[in-house]
Amino acid sequence: MPRLLPRLLKALKEDGQQPKHLGKGGYVPSPKRKSLYRPVPQRPSFDPVGRRRSILLDKRNPVTQDYVYVRHKTLPPRVRIYPAQVPKVGYDVPREMSVQEREWWSSPYLRMLSTPLRVCAVSRRTLPADFLIRLAPLRLPVSRGAKSMQVLIPDGLEHPKFKRRKGRTALYVTCWKDALQGIQGRAALPRLAPNITVHQLLGAQISYLLRLRILQEIELLTRRLSCNQINGGQDATILRRLTRAEFKTFRKTGLVPCVDAVAILVVPPVNRDPTTKVRPQPSREPIVPPNQSDPPVLKTGGRTPLPLSTLHRIEQINDDEDLMLSNHMPAARVPLYNGFAMFPSAPQRTTLHKSLCELLQAERRSRRRGPSSAPVQGDSWESKRASGDRKASHAFLLISSERTVKRADSAPLAIALWRLRMWEGDAFDSWDGGGWEVGSEWRMQYTRCM
Repeated sequence: MPRLLPRLLKALKEDGQQPKHLGKGGYVPSPKRKSLYRPVPQRPSFDPVGRRRSILLDKRNPVTQDYVYVRHKTLPPRVRIYPAQVPKVGYDVPREMSVQEREWWSSPYLRMLSTPLRVCAVSRRTLPADFLIRLAPLRLPVSRGAKSMQVLIPDGLEHPKFKRRKGRTALYVTCWKDALQGIQGRAALPRLAPNITVHQLLGAQISYLLRLRILQEIELLTRRLSCNQINGGQDATILRRLTRAEFKTFRKTGLVPCVDAVAILVVPPVNRDPTTKVRPQPSREPIVPPNQSDPPVLKTGGRTPLPLSTLHRIEQINDDEDLMLSNHMPAARVPLYNGFAMFPSAPQRTTLHKSLCELLQAERRSRRRGPSSAPVQGDSWESKRASGDRKASHAFLLISSERTVKRADSAPLAIALWRLRMWEGDAFDSWDGGGWEVGSEWRMQYTRCM
């Protein structure tokens, strides 16, 4: 006992100095998926005609062994199945996705709509989880005898490979920075945790983490391309630069030059600082710097600031036609993201440009390893030897289709970009630009009431 008490006091002292997430126990990782599927036998007849004994005496009967007749779903299909992944035991054999299923899986919008449904604490509307921001209470360390204090922090915004969810008790708010302003008065915070507060840097912290998630998705996409040996040809290109001729035509017509495009990122290299004559160093720290209490603002020199994103069509459609929503689907549009407005911080923008260039290099190396080494239009290696309008521009074209998902999945990157667009309000304010969400009247009413 004398040896145990000093160690116990030391552990209690160290434990009281660290913040804790509320909830029963710590983080519980999701268990590995296990299939319960097995063939269901044919149900016997309850008709007593022709029976010599009761159905209860049968070896398998739906009365005493009803679990045998319960139907279970099979595990979802996979994009690719390697021979080593096929188990030799069990009834549920892994199945590879069909062409139609891969096309659905490559759509970032279907992926967002298929996430679990959660209720927004401010608007009381049920939305998919990718349309919401998860906030978890964190218990702050206090001195002995003082009242406990909790603060709301974003939870689960980073990729699980970099940082897992910590809190088991949480609430959800619409992914819109204007909706966060009413969380103190509209959300039931005392029910979540007593003495909970919302710190002033919560909005800046969420903005920083959403941008960090984009950088993490680019890094993971680069890793997947570097490890994958599959070369699907020129139609399976995931990221390429638009040539200067293509970018000029795009700015003139407003039509995206690729049917399977999901995003266009205009990210020029960051210039040197006019005072120090030094380029900013890349930075991707997952914390909000103390000098960034407000989001950084770019100096535009009196010019109109660039929007964070604009939507552009893939094909030309006559706007004068009266199309009813019940009979026609809305025209497909691709967001164009401006690097200056998307990443106002120069160090983060430097990291974004560097990460995109590394992704292009991984794409080029993957092409060289494959059996077909035909040059891809807009490839950075080919653009160095090109001249004039054939040279590469600062516009990066992100593609996701049923052919690209077999090489690497670029839909999570498109989802991370769209979530930042929703957070900044572009997806809710610019309805003339062609938003694809139906039922936006509550946002306008909420804005008027604030």
